[in-house]
Amino acid sequence: MSSQRFQDFARQNNALSRLTAEAGALLALDAAFQKLLPAELAGQCRAVRIREEELVLFADNGMVGARLRMLATSLLPTLARQGYIAQRARVRIEPQYRTIVQPKALHIGEQGIAALEQAAQSLPHQGLAQALAQLARHQKARNAG
Repeated sequence: MSSQRFQDFARQNNALSRLTAEAGALLALDAAFQKLLPAELAGQCRAVRIREEELVLFADNGMVGARLRMLATSLLPTLARQGYIAQRARVRIEPQYRTIVQPKALHIGEQGIAALEQAAQSLPHQGLAQALAQLARHQKARNAG
């Protein structure tokens, strides 16, 4: 479903329209909050909501939470000037588990590629021979580029 079709549908449904507007406001609050953070904290915490003049912040871990607790009250006046009025801040630890994808580091030199090609030609097992030949071609292409 395209975003335009969703927006058209949301306008026709009052509850969904209010929910969409509220979600947009919360995203705007977090965007304003993220701009005020030092680079090492940005992206590791989130402004979740303001309720009863309390800004609720989620931190990814305890260390980020501790830094955020020290910094949060100094950010409140700047947020208030942008229309996000809060008298106090509450920091909650909300761990984010992210999978770190390591880039492939396999590098086979020209001698290794030649050995793979030779092994591919001499193996009686067809599937293994094809796999080695494909690996050799792939490594040749990576080395050339």
